[in-house]
Amino acid sequence: MQPVFIAENTSQLFAVYYPPKASAISRAIIHIPAFAEEMNKSRRMVALQAQALAEQGYAVLVLDLYGTGDSSGDFSQATWQGWLENIQTAIAWLKQQGAVYIDLWALRTGALLAVDFACNHSPNSISKLLCWQPVLNGDTFVSQFLRLRVAAALFNSNAPQEKTADLKQQLMTGQALEVAGYLLNPELLKPLMVARADTIDYAGLEELCLIELVASADQEASFASQQFFNKLQQQPIQASLQKAVGDSFWASQEITTAPELIQLTTTITQQWL
Repeated sequence: MQPVFIAENTSQLFAVYYPPKASAISRAIIHIPAFAEEMNKSRRMVALQAQALAEQGYAVLVLDLYGTGDSSGDFSQATWQGWLENIQTAIAWLKQQGAVYIDLWALRTGALLAVDFACNHSPNSISKLLCWQPVLNGDTFVSQFLRLRVAAALFNSNAPQEKTADLKQQLMTGQALEVAGYLLNPELLKPLMVARADTIDYAGLEELCLIELVASADQEASFASQQFFNKLQQQPIQASLQKAVGDSFWASQEITTAPELIQLTTTITQQWL
């Protein structure tokens, strides 16, 4: 495990690099993180998975996007376009280390960013994408996130009582909003609000693996994921929807892990190698 800073224009992107164990670099994978506090709650799981991938022979780069973690900038300065450029910077850095093939491994809203990058902004640069508990509809996610502010106002008699629709309208008109301690840049949230996984042309990708965590082995994947998977089967791409039993580590009060998810992921990536 090696902490690294990657130069991008006048800023620095922080990442943790896991070189492949006992092998030369050939295939690398970049982790595209979840949003805001979900990213922080997931760090333990991401580190465990990164270690497992490195032991397989992957070169792994766990990236802090601009304005998050230990990278330059504040969260309020982050933009969707800037985050897309961060992925390109990470790819260039891995190629300098000797990587030939580069895959993406995304968590939650990171999946929308990853598919936008791979399919719309840098087609054919990424062949394989693995998504943990992917957010498929950015507008729905933003609504849920904004409800944190709406709920907080209910316990503060001095705070204005707001609706998520009103907050969204403020973002669309270019007004920044503070939610749960995060100042949200409209140039980050507006593209997220219109991002939908089911409207993207996946022809440039070779393989897309979706993994959902469920509470028990007899529980099905969510209806939204099953619908999305059915649509993927109509596209010229190898797609799979699988499930693992475990806790929702990105949303739990305490830091928790999902060992079955790590096992399933390494089984999939072993086939890639």
